[in-house]
Amino acid sequence: MEIPKFLVERYQFWKKNTFQNYKNIYQQATETQQKPIAMIITCCDSRILENTIFCGSVGDFFIHRNIANIVPSKNDKKQNIQTLSAIEYALKVLKIPNLIILGHSNCGGVEYFYKSMKDNKNKNNFEYINKWVTCLENSYKKIPNDISESKKITVFEQENIKESIKNLLEYEFIGKLIDENKLNIIGLWYQIDTGLIKFLNKKNIFTDLD
Repeated sequence: MEIPKFLVERYQFWKKNTFQNYKNIYQQATETQQKPIAMIITCCDSRILENTIFCGSVGDFFIHRNIANIVPSKNDKKQNIQTLSAIEYALKVLKIPNLIILGHSNCGGVEYFYKSMKDNKNKNNFEYINKWVTCLENSYKKIPNDISESKKITVFEQENIKESIKNLLEYEFIGKLIDENKLNIIGLWYQIDTGLIKFLNKKNIFTDLD
């Protein structure tokens, strides 16, 4: 297989410019164990640039991505191993004190499940995706009926964040860390076209971060 030209050109630019500017930081990063300030669980969506949004530098964030930024329930035995293994490493080994669920607007995974529930004809023959997005079912049930379709998608995206946080609390080692004040869980929803971020406050309501 050939390496695409765009990869070579972008790598060369990065090595000549960005890497050189941060060379000492990269060197230090290899001499000590990583110590991220937060773990971010977010979507695979290519429009979500978490390090850019939060001005991340080398080693700041431990990132895990999956379709629709889902943390499955402990009861979903066949669903949780990939995401939970990343969480377990982050919390037990790296002892990261902040865990962020970062959802976003225009989420394709959320919209796909929403439309497939509304109209079964929309459901594609995906071997793995269809199974994975069933984790969204509880969040889907919480969508109010008396709002517009576009608003329903937004509510669904935000309910998914709430559900993922709820699912996190099912795991004993996570609950123990919270009780010991060693872990802070944060829910964020990012609007791509405006740059707005809403955070989940203590009343379980999304509020502007600005």
